[in-house]
Amino acid sequence: MKEDAAAVTPNAQHDWFIQSLVNVANVAPLSFGVTLQVSGLLVSGYLVSGKAYFEATGEQVVGGLAKTPELAAQMRKMFATFESAYPNDPNQKDRPVPQFVHLQNARFYSTDGKPVPTHAGVWWRGRISEISGIVIGILGVQS
Repeated sequence: MKEDAAAVTPNAQHDWFIQSLVNVANVAPLSFGVTLQVSGLLVSGYLVSGKAYFEATGEQVVGGLAKTPELAAQMRKMFATFESAYPNDPNQKDRPVPQFVHLQNARFYSTDGKPVPTHAGVWWRGRISEISGIVIGILGVQS
């Protein structure tokens, strides 16, 4: 375990464990459930790579621009640039320390325990420095 922690340069403002999990998600084709405590809310969803996040959100944006193909092409190019910031080569030595976490099917929970959104999760990107706690696993949606 000490070897895994050494892969990420410790930062007093960032949790090395969360950075390590994000690092794994960024280089391996895997996704797993997490629940994060952020600013008094719980955010629960599936941890994914930054590349997967930008691929999916880029497609959402471009999909809404069907009537303006020139703008859609520009947006597709812009999101491809964002995706390229997340190379998935596990042997890359100069990979930056993760600063953001990306979740798929994220839902937000306040103290009343009801998820928002209620029927479907959303893509979410958050700053690792804002996370004050983590649980491996997602919260269940209750009807």
